[in-house]
Amino acid sequence: MNRSELIAAVAAGTGGDQAEARLHVDAVFDTIIRSVAAGEKVVVTGFGTFERLARPARTVRNPRTGQPIDLAASHAPRFSVGRTFKEQVSGAEAVPAVPEVTPAAAETEPAKAEKTSKRKDAAAAKAESAESKKGKASLKTTSKKAKGEKTPKPAKAKAKAAKSRKPGHATAPASKKATRSK
Repeated sequence: MNRSELIAAVAAGTGGDQAEARLHVDAVFDTIIRSVAAGEKVVVTGFGTFERLARPARTVRNPRTGQPIDLAASHAPRFSVGRTFKEQVSGAEAVPAVPEVTPAAAETEPAKAEKTSKRKDAAAAKAESAESKKGKASLKTTSKKAKGEKTPKPAKAKAKAAKSRKPGHATAPASKKATRSK
């Protein structure tokens, strides 16, 4: 199982979507990594223990040349498997079924209301931002029109025009020039 499959399994197990599950999985991994890097021991009962192992400075030998090399002191992550995890993998204990969680049971009414209000706030902010950008863009185009300058085509219009042309065919202005010069 890779990271994407883990996220899909978490989403299916919680009844949420994959984007939400990705945030939760990333938060768990980030918390474990930051805690272990800070020297803390992270114990997940039944699963295992994550800790930082201190390695002292030592002298080793290069296997090719046989020359001694001094290695500085370092730290490495270490994971010790928990008893429940070990027993389930070895088959000594049956793996319990993951209970199905329906989306309605997973969220309480206050949590739903809070999420809805956050989404509405985000949508309103996005719409407001788009309106202000649109207003600025219209001011620029009207000022250019007043000066008699050409207004540039929007990128989408340029892409659409380029897509509509058939490959290998000349564009309209170029073909007119070609016919005039003959």
